[in-house]
Amino acid sequence: MGALTQVLRWAADAHDTPEDQDFDDRVLLDLIVQHALSGRLARRLPTGPQWLRDRLGGPVAAMHADTLALAEAHIRAVDRIVTALGEQQPPPVVVKGIATGLLTGQKHLLRCGDIDLVCDDGGPLIETLTQLGYERTRAPFLHELGEFTRAGVEIDVHAYLPVPGYGAVRHADLTPPERGTWYQPRRAPSMHPIRHGQLVDGGTVTVGRVSVPDPCLLTIVLCAHAFLNFTNMWSLSHRAKPYVKLAELADLHALVQHEAFDTQRFLALVAELDAGDAVSWAGWASTALLGRNPLPVPAGTGPFLRCLWWDFWARLPVDEEALLLPDWFDPAAVTPLLGSRIELDTGRPAPPWTVEVRRDGDLVTVMVGLPESTDAEAERGRVDFGAIGTEWVLSDGQLTAVGGHDTCDLLSGRRVRLRYRVDRAGGKLLVGVAEQNASGALLSAVLLPATWQTSDRAGVR
Repeated sequence: MGALTQVLRWAADAHDTPEDQDFDDRVLLDLIVQHALSGRLARRLPTGPQWLRDRLGGPVAAMHADTLALAEAHIRAVDRIVTALGEQQPPPVVVKGIATGLLTGQKHLLRCGDIDLVCDDGGPLIETLTQLGYERTRAPFLHELGEFTRAGVEIDVHAYLPVPGYGAVRHADLTPPERGTWYQPRRAPSMHPIRHGQLVDGGTVTVGRVSVPDPCLLTIVLCAHAFLNFTNMWSLSHRAKPYVKLAELADLHALVQHEAFDTQRFLALVAELDAGDAVSWAGWASTALLGRNPLPVPAGTGPFLRCLWWDFWARLPVDEEALLLPDWFDPAAVTPLLGSRIELDTGRPAPPWTVEVRRDGDLVTVMVGLPESTDAEAERGRVDFGAIGTEWVLSDGQLTAVGGHDTCDLLSGRRVRLRYRVDRAGGKLLVGVAEQNASGALLSAVLLPATWQTSDRAGVR
């Protein structure tokens, strides 16, 4: 492990004491924020190396004070929401974020990002948030009913929490051919929902008016969330955060030690929620990164399959160091393992899409040419440079996009043009295109490794 990640792992209660090495303190402090470790590090520093106290003591204490202040703001926000809801519905349950700190009563475990609320009925809760002055800042997506923001406090409203698993995805299906198109069989992963009723039936713990799951369910929630972030590479391609948040793994150790943690109940929930893949992965990640597996199940041994995008899966090597750093996705290391083209074997031939990549100075342009017509409800695309990327959708002649592009335009001849500013002379990227029906199911999909270089044009199909 490098100098920065040694300190991060030690802050998350790994046993190895970090050595005094040369690193940029500002970079480390940014990583401490991303891994939500300010409280843990502030608590451990007094017994740690003197050099580390001298360099980080003041800034970490200030960061933890800010976290405690934000936690209080989050508690007040949830208290006000529950009060305003009244008898309209059962109180929503807080998961992740402040949940472990509230459940254990240990302030150094409090961490704050947004507030994740699982609700019984989204309608009354969203109406209440609107009445309290929250504005919708993100549209509904899958199990998320939306994000709502007021005075710097972000609320994510969830209809349920997904517990991902590999399901029908199998290692034997994921061997690319030596040459030509890799027709990858369509295999559906599993995604078991944890709904509000199950969180409540498990016996929520209430701190004031804030309800959090019992330690068994919260442990599974954190395993599932961490596993989803690890496996679904495409969903993080335009977000600057590490694959694995060390605070989530460290929380597992605290939750298993909670007096209300019941091993038999936990094992029954793992089976009931089809959480075996997530929990065994979390045991592996905890062992690899923190030195021990706190969970009462054997740690997984891998290799752990990863979702490149949509229904495309691959066996990719895992760099433990890279798991902890935000600039995590290196297409140059991935594309040699994928062949020249991957097509999802749906039974429907892929339309004749074309992709052209060219560079002029620090501007890289990706041009996706779509067929003249399609009977699909929508066409979707992806461009991924690793640290930046884009997801775009074309439906009813309207183009929408999210990500790190400079511009994304629909040109004549049904061409989607995306532009990016990059600071490297050349490299690899992934470009994907797909069709979907009215229910959102994929009709066809292709993923293409591509190359960009100075004053270069690369045409791929």
